[in-house]
Amino acid sequence: MTKKNVAIVIGNGVSRKELDLNSLVGHGTIYGCNALHREFDQYDHLIAIDDGMIEEIKNDPKAIIPPTEERFESSDYNPFQRRRSNAGMNAMYEAVKAGHVSIFCIGFDFILEGDISVDNIFKGTKNYGPETHANVSDNYYRLQYLQWFISKYKTCSFWFVIPDDAEKKDIEGNNVFGIHLSRFINMLETE
Repeated sequence: MTKKNVAIVIGNGVSRKELDLNSLVGHGTIYGCNALHREFDQYDHLIAIDDGMIEEIKNDPKAIIPPTEERFESSDYNPFQRRRSNAGMNAMYEAVKAGHVSIFCIGFDFILEGDISVDNIFKGTKNYGPETHANVSDNYYRLQYLQWFISKYKTCSFWFVIPDDAEKKDIEGNNVFGIHLSRFINMLETE
């Protein structure tokens, strides 16, 4: 597999705190989400779908602002009740559209159990107030949409990097995998 086929999507769940993001550079195309630029600028693309974050990143030449239609769950998934998507899902979609076949997702904590699943590195900062904060019930819907998305793109492999002491929620599919952080770091170091 060549690096041009690899995408690394960086979400902002607190589980990614243990990873030196600079270690990702050169291992694939990096798609960042929302306020990632506040602490790391070595991404290839930065995606936002919420108005406040769009305003914050709109002048970044690497910003991708999806059309309004794409900021909601696909009508193919549920034409009757289209919930707001999240920047991580939109970043995954951008990676798929760009032809990446191995997609590593970091900081997608809604797939984890417990309080960590709704926490965010930028919680309480500008554009991350209570109105944007996810709750546990949101996780159910996010997970269902993720499951549908993964099943739609069967030619891609989706890897979710999780803390060594955590387990991911069940996501069905022959193209979805969990990889513990230490193993992922080892993989980067030996590549």
